[in-house]
Amino acid sequence: LLARYGPHRSTGRRTPGPRYERAAANELWHIDLKGPFYFQRPGGNPARCHFIGLVDDFSRFRVGIRAVPSLEAEGLLRFFAETIELCGVPLALMTDNGSPFVAVTKSLLSRFQRTLEDRAIRHIRTQIDPPWTTGKIEAFWATLQAEVLDRERFADLAAAEAAVHEYAGYYNYHRLHGEIGWLTPAERYDGTPFTDRLFENIPPLDGVAELLSDLLRAA
Repeated sequence: LLARYGPHRSTGRRTPGPRYERAAANELWHIDLKGPFYFQRPGGNPARCHFIGLVDDFSRFRVGIRAVPSLEAEGLLRFFAETIELCGVPLALMTDNGSPFVAVTKSLLSRFQRTLEDRAIRHIRTQIDPPWTTGKIEAFWATLQAEVLDRERFADLAAAEAAVHEYAGYYNYHRLHGEIGWLTPAERYDGTPFTDRLFENIPPLDGVAELLSDLLRAA
């Protein structure tokens, strides 16, 4: 059918969208959901989870990530409130137009939208289909997928959350980011210095870190 009628959207290379970046941390956060992901419960039906992620626009710092069993508003709002308690209140928050963030009826506000209004946080909604609008959090999801989700199988919700939390710590404090001048997100977000010298903080190299360090010293 696709060969006969062609795809709905063009498969040609997209023209890159305009690049934008806020001037300071906590001026704009991006929030998004990824999933579902499934894990097999012993003697039961497969269970599933989604990941909620929050990324700071200026620094690419992952300000929050959580595994949740469903997309109900209660879990989303609790996660958002706890992130604000730890990292402060952003001036603006960008979301897509999905039902967890935006009410189906235009004349009404969702619980999430009312929460933003109560906290005086500007809600920026993406346009339909421009991939660059939420590119910063989409880039984080792609990296998480390649370096964690494609490599591990989770036994339960707790294991899934522990894995992404551990990776997020590496991403924030130890992984150099090419889009911000090869700094770590933490260096930009709150000035935490990058002090790594060898390979012990790179998760894929855990098993060979000592060998690589010996080779580096020998060179």
